[in-house]
Amino acid sequence: MDDADRFLTPTRKEPQCPYRLLNILSSDMFSEGLAQLGNVANWFELDTGKASNNQLFWEGMQETFTRNSELFDNLHFEDEVLSNLHHLNLKKIVQHDWKKLCTMWKNLNVEYKAALNNYTMSGTHLSNFFEFCH
Repeated sequence: MDDADRFLTPTRKEPQCPYRLLNILSSDMFSEGLAQLGNVANWFELDTGKASNNQLFWEGMQETFTRNSELFDNLHFEDEVLSNLHHLNLKKIVQHDWKKLCTMWKNLNVEYKAALNNYTMSGTHLSNFFEFCH
């Protein structure tokens, strides 16, 4: 099976996938591009026909997500809540296409915004943000 064929079969998200995605998105390599998502496309993106859905960004994400890298194969979050995730194997790579990774990010972002909204809502009286996350 060549590289193009392996992305034709839909893949299911596994427990480690969102954490691997967040590792990569928060890296120096992708954080600026993440902050620019939704901005007006530049001429290069328009000329390649990949301006919609920020396709060029997500194709770069796919390339990075689907290859082994010491930088992204481990959790880089130092928090007691996240330390319980030692059972996740970020070295196990699922071959998601760029559309799946984009959808996964959108879902994570929606869940984060909902938790943040509940956390900052007047009258909740809890000081632990993770109490609002599922």
